Amino acid sequence: MDQNKLKLVLFDLDGVILNSEPLHDHAKKRILLEAGVTEDLDLSWSVGKPSRMLWNQMRNIYGLKLSEDELEQRQYDYILEEIKEKQIPPSEGLLELLSWLKENQIRIGLVSSSWGSFVHSVIDYYNIKCYFDYNIAGDDVERKKPFPDGYLKALCAFEIPTNNAIAVEDSETGSEAAIAAQLKCIGYQNPTSGKQDLTKCHKVIVNLTQIKQVAISF
Repeated sequence: MDQNKLKLVLFDLDGVILNSEPLHDHAKKRILLEAGVTEDLDLSWSVGKPSRMLWNQMRNIYGLKLSEDELEQRQYDYILEEIKEKQIPPSEGLLELLSWLKENQIRIGLVSSSWGSFVHSVIDYYNIKCYFDYNIAGDDVERKKPFPDGYLKALCAFEIPTNNAIAVEDSETGSEAAIAAQLKCIGYQNPTSGKQDLTKCHKVIVNLTQIKQVAISF
């Protein structure tokens, strides 16, 4: 195998495939409001982190009656509802990039901390399932990001060494997971993902089509 050729790109979902971080925020606050929590909470700290972490904290603080699983499921339901109602498009440049990667026989995978049902619903909605060779969701691994489990499982499934692969992440938590898996991480500076520390990433981009140049110069 060519030691200097890119053969695999692993994408995060939220904040990379689509600008969904604001949708997560809307859904979380809607659920809290329905539970009687009227405070204007800053939930930006939870971007890129497993939703269970947030709901565990909210249940402890506010005594929410629903279980963490029920709260997370409701969160995904509300996000999908908003995506469809507002016809939220995929991230700028995504479709062009996926097509280019396929044409150049670079394999494509997805590694997300979100539940599999949500991941597959998003992929189906945007009609991009045909581009992805393998998907890892949060419920496919024991530990979610910032742990590297999802990336390690994907690399094992593809049987491609880390020096022939890159990850694309928009958050500090996600980039930590990719780097822990010994991957070069491309930081996608998505303004809707809030202030994220991407300084440890191999390269930072502002448009997904820039990954084509990364692949060419790999």
